[in-house]
Order: sequence, then structure tokens, then C-alpha cells
Amino acid sequence: MNFTTNHYKKGKIFPCMFLVFLLIFPVTVSSQLQISQGVTFRELNQDDGPWAIQALEINRNTPGITLEAVLGGSYILGIEPLNSIIERLTSPNRHILAGINGDFYILKADPFQGDPIGLCVVDGEMVSSPVKRSVFVILKDGSLVIDRFSMLAEVKSADGVTCPLSGINQHCPDNKIVLLTSAFNSTNRPQENATLLLAGPLPEPLKSEGKYTFSAIEKHPGDSVLPIPPQRIALVGRGSGADFLNNIDDNESIECSINLDPSPGTIQHAVGGGPRLLRNGEISIEAEQEGISQSFVDTRHPRTALGYNDDSIFLVTVDGRQEGYSAGMSLPELAALLKKLGAKEAINMDGGGSTTMWVTGTVRNRPSDGMVRPIANGILLYSADGQK
Repeated sequence: MNFTTNHYKKGKIFPCMFLVFLLIFPVTVSSQLQISQGVTFRELNQDDGPWAIQALEINRNTPGITLEAVLGGSYILGIEPLNSIIERLTSPNRHILAGINGDFYILKADPFQGDPIGLCVVDGEMVSSPVKRSVFVILKDGSLVIDRFSMLAEVKSADGVTCPLSGINQHCPDNKIVLLTSAFNSTNRPQENATLLLAGPLPEPLKSEGKYTFSAIEKHPGDSVLPIPPQRIALVGRGSGADFLNNIDDNESIECSINLDPSPGTIQHAVGGGPRLLRNGEISIEAEQEGISQSFVDTRHPRTALGYNDDSIFLVTVDGRQEGYSAGMSLPELAALLKKLGAKEAINMDGGGSTTMWVTGTVRNRPSDGMVRPIANGILLYSADGQK
């Protein structure tokens, strides 16, 4: 895998890390499976909760394996169960070893159902813009980052007038402009009192940071239903945002600039979540900074989390809402678990009925819905060239 990190210097590998964890966090290991070179899956039980825990540990120096973000249904608005995503993406040359669910998303029946809350980057393409919540990021050079980002973006017309760009592939708020790409869905979602401007070309996937020049093609009422072809974008504006778009003529040049603050470098994959659980090896539950309620922190729920240190990445799920089997964890309990596993940095992902851990052909946890819930995105562990 050869992931690096911009948080720590390279350290020693501790093969007894899990033994240390057992000594300070007494659990029963109900099963242990070496699913590939450098990748171990363990099912853990502890009576105190009670807790049923599923933990995947990945040696970061293992060659030939990669951790990647994926979208449900191939689109932003394409929720799909994790096991279905994996079945769809499995190929003879890319064997999927494991996966977990990813970001929070619009769950209710809604025209924008499936929209992930935070930043999502898949194979270098930004398909969802950030909110002020923590994001797990894999940079192009293999570095790992957990951070909060703001998007600084604007649209500039040929006469130099600018308007802020508030989001990528999402609902357009009042008096704002959003940018839709073909990753959004096969068509836009109609919005009243809006203007839609089709423009292009977009010769390469949209990056999380960059400057793009488009030519206006045609305008439509925002309540129209239109396809978003590959290599095209749609700008949707409401209120003052619609006024800005209505002043742009066909064939007029438009410039869009996109930047993240802070700038992390070139992002290859990113999945949002929140809040952060660990920072520099210490428990740091940053819910207030991320606009997350204290009740969400304190109440036990099924949980999904991701953590890492210099040597390992940990994908963890904890079942919940199942009396006598597993109660779920509060975020302090989850952070303590990740710390004791050995993580130095960690983030909470979407939990509840979304919590899913898939390993070598099987969903290994017990989802609290009694079924595998469709999700917006996930994180998969691949082995190249079909090597198991």
C-alpha cells in the first residue's frame, strides 16, 4: 500500500500492538482471519457493553493493496447497499478484500436523497463539496489526512463580475449557485425559481482545486429536467444566483475557480464523516466545532470509524441497538477503542443503520435495521491483479 502520513515521522512496526490492546482493553476474540498479506480481520466481544466489535487492521507498507472511496449506484444520488456496491465493482483484476460504509447523507425520501453531507473525491474527481466536518483524505502521494475544509470557489463572467459558488453536486440554496457534473446523476433535479445554465467543455474530471474555463451553451428554467452529459457542467442559480446566470449570453466565456482551505495537496480519494475522534494520539472529540449535537456524542449507537498510525490503518464497526448482543458505543467509548487499538488519528463515520463491515464475501456485522442499508458512499480495500 505504501501509504505515508504528513502527521508523523516513520516509526517502528509493533507486531505486538494487538496483544497490548488485549491487555488494557479486555475482550474476547471470537474469530481472527488473515485475509491477505498485511491485512487481519478480528471479531471482538466485550461483556461490559455488551459490545460486538469488528476490526480490520491493514499494514500500511503492504504492497499491492489500495484503499479507495466509492459511490453508491455510481452517482451522487445513487444509494446502494455496500454488498451490492462490492458485487458491482468486483473484477478479475481488482479483488475487493473488505469495505465499510462512509459519510452521512440525505436519507429521507427526497429529490436529493443520497447526497453525502461532506467532501467526497473518487479517483481524483471531486463529486461532493465539503462542509465544516472532518474528512478522511488519501492524497495522490499516499499521505493520509483527517481535517476540516472549507471550499473557496466562485464563478466569473466574461465582463469580470463574480458570484460565489456554494457547492458541487447538491441542492442549490436561495441566492446561491451550485455546479453539477455528470457524477451528480443522469439528470439534474428540478428546482423552482431557478435558472440552469449548461456549459462546457469539462475535458477532465473536476478536481478539488483548480481553475476551469467554460463556454455557455444554453439556459433553461431551473424546474426543467435535463441530462448532464459527460464533459459538460450545469450551473444552477436561485435568487441573486439566478440573476447572475441570466446575465450570461450563449457562447460567453465563464471561469470557475475552486480551492480548499486549508489546501491539503492533490486529493486522490476522500470521504466525509465526523466528528474527529483522535488527534495526535489523544482523544479529541471535536463535535462542537463540527456542529454535531452533544446527544449524538453521548448516546450509544451502532458506529463506524476509521483510524491510523504510522504503520496501520484500522477500519472498525460496532454493532448496536440489539439488547443482549451489542448496545453500541458513545463517541468517547469509540474514541477509547480506536486509541487502544493503536490509532493516532481517527474519525467517526456514519453509523446507526448504515454501519456495515464487509470482509471477503460476507457482511460481518449485524446491521441494526435487520438488513444492509443502502448508503451514499463507502471505503473499499482492493488487492491488485486479483491477488488474495
